[in-house]
Amino acid sequence: MSILNKKYINKIVTTYLQMFVQIIIPLLLIPYMIEKLESNLYGLWVLFSTIIGYFGLTGFGFGTTFLKEVSKQDDFKYISRYLSSTLFFYLGISTLAMLAFIYLFINLEMIFTIPDVYIFEAKLSFIIFFLVFFINFISSLFGTLLFAKDMLHIQNYISIVSSIFTAVCMSLALYYGERLIILALINLFMSVGTSIVIYYITSKNISFSVSLKYFDVSLLKEMLKPSIHYFIITASAMIVLNSDNIVISSYLGVGSLAVYAIGYKLVSMSQRLLFKIVDIMIPDIAQLDEKGKYIAILKLHNKTLVVSLFLGLLGYGFLFIYGSTMLEWWVGTKYVLDEDILRIFITFGMLHVGVHVSAIFIVAMGLHRETSYMTILDAGLNVVLSIVLLKYYGLMGVALGTLFAHLLTSAWFTSWWFYKQINIKINENNS
Repeated sequence: MSILNKKYINKIVTTYLQMFVQIIIPLLLIPYMIEKLESNLYGLWVLFSTIIGYFGLTGFGFGTTFLKEVSKQDDFKYISRYLSSTLFFYLGISTLAMLAFIYLFINLEMIFTIPDVYIFEAKLSFIIFFLVFFINFISSLFGTLLFAKDMLHIQNYISIVSSIFTAVCMSLALYYGERLIILALINLFMSVGTSIVIYYITSKNISFSVSLKYFDVSLLKEMLKPSIHYFIITASAMIVLNSDNIVISSYLGVGSLAVYAIGYKLVSMSQRLLFKIVDIMIPDIAQLDEKGKYIAILKLHNKTLVVSLFLGLLGYGFLFIYGSTMLEWWVGTKYVLDEDILRIFITFGMLHVGVHVSAIFIVAMGLHRETSYMTILDAGLNVVLSIVLLKYYGLMGVALGTLFAHLLTSAWFTSWWFYKQINIKINENNS
């Protein structure tokens, strides 16, 4: 399979058009948000975005299993069983997630260092952020269904329009002096509108039914075993990438978080560009695995790895030299992160490029159980090292904790595990 065939070109072009929009918007909007909101309110925006990201884990990996399974068949009953079972499970689990939200809401100012003057605004905004999570969480399955059925380009176009419209509305709100609550409401209204559009388009292009008669407890039990390991991987990765925000908010305050998060944003935007090269391949890798075409999978992995590493060296090499200059140009000298911390971010990002390629192939092939255990170790070590090193080195200690934990765990294990497993599969086919 060539990664440059017509289908992939269509996916890649629309995906990168979406990514271009989602990179340009923060480049333009974040400096304006910082200017209008200042560090504490912008820090709250980052903090709540991080917390809501963790709420997304309540899917317990079922979304990834759903993507893998519905990529295999187009049968109406087959899709309806998977969709209905997963959707009703999501409804139930998100209701339980509300208990965690209530606890955080009540104790918000005790858990995080928030100035008293912002507490009321923070709490009201937090409610709106949770509503955005709930809507996006439930509707995500219909976007996943589009992805599984080679209609990712449609989802990309919807995302592009939504992102631009949201950014324009937020800019106008900031211009007229509105604050965090109104920005959160804008995102809520856009989430509702986008979810309606995605559902409508999915229902017109794919044959399925959402009904209790298709809800199958036995199917959920079948999905549980692979899903729990997908969940472990996703949760651990989120802890690795986002726990710094929680640690800094708890120990140093949301003002310090703003500076740290802006510096990491520059690196994470580069990561998202590189990750999309392989992320869009999940349905196709699953199909190759189903057919036992392991040599084709190995070739595709190696091509993707080489392309990703080459682009990573170019992009991160540029950031390594000119990253501080770009930050100063972007947000001004007041919010420029220490250059040494930024370079730690860049080193972590470069390491993670290769890890991510192998991780996606492992996930798509359902060989992720062992890597899930390693990512748990990575996440736990990251939190411990970040807290310990923060006490001695401040923000740099948090960044070093993330880098050291990754080096000792996932950075070497993930690719090693992929090559070990794919060679076993190839040898089994040849015997």
